[in-house]
Amino acid sequence: MSPRSISELEFQQRETELITLARKLAEEHCLTTLTIDKLVAESRYSKGTIYKHFLGKEDLLMAICNTCVNEIQEIFAQALKFKGNSRERIIAVMVSYVIWSKLHPSQLFMVLSAHSPSVSACCSDSRNDTHAERESCLMAMMNKEIEKAVNAGDLSLSEYMTLDQVTFALWSASWGAMALIMSKGDSVKLGPMVLERESYTNTKLILDGFGWKPLSNDWDYSQSIKNIVNELFKPEIETLEQMGNPFVFV
Repeated sequence: MSPRSISELEFQQRETELITLARKLAEEHCLTTLTIDKLVAESRYSKGTIYKHFLGKEDLLMAICNTCVNEIQEIFAQALKFKGNSRERIIAVMVSYVIWSKLHPSQLFMVLSAHSPSVSACCSDSRNDTHAERESCLMAMMNKEIEKAVNAGDLSLSEYMTLDQVTFALWSASWGAMALIMSKGDSVKLGPMVLERESYTNTKLILDGFGWKPLSNDWDYSQSIKNIVNELFKPEIETLEQMGNPFVFV
């Protein structure tokens, strides 16, 4: 008897199920140990079925990465609903990034893997195209908010500075702080570092460096962060508390 054909909707639902399971395995064990064989062992599908969805481990990693980027975009969009000044909204985005990363620590590093040539070279064109499209959407979202601040007079950029550069500065400083602290292990130097505090410190230094008003000396941004968390992210904060990894107010 020939295998039953399934609809496109059923195919996508199965793929979503597999990606969700792979993400769970990555968080429970270790990103480096995630393989197609391990996914086969933990799923209800055969290896042949799973290979209909993913070319190999790298393609699976990219699929997870694309799902993560989509979630990050959604939580950024939620952050930008904060009814405050332009700088508070950018801080809300950085807070949301920290919250997402604390919820999915292993997957923070998985997102970076998509930038490795050894991963992208082994992925399908459609998977790579999806990644490029989603990252572009994420950058465009941030660029739009920065442009609003420029138009409102809260931020002045020199003729040599682009919106992309501002977005990249914020992104790299935030990701760098999270990546170093979340992977610090027994590092003596990184031991005293607090994820939420250092992430905010980096953001503050960049925003003050750009002269983004109100400057940190002219506004109580610690109170802003409390308002952001209480107004926008109560369910996520409760989940972190249940995980034993609470969000620490700066």
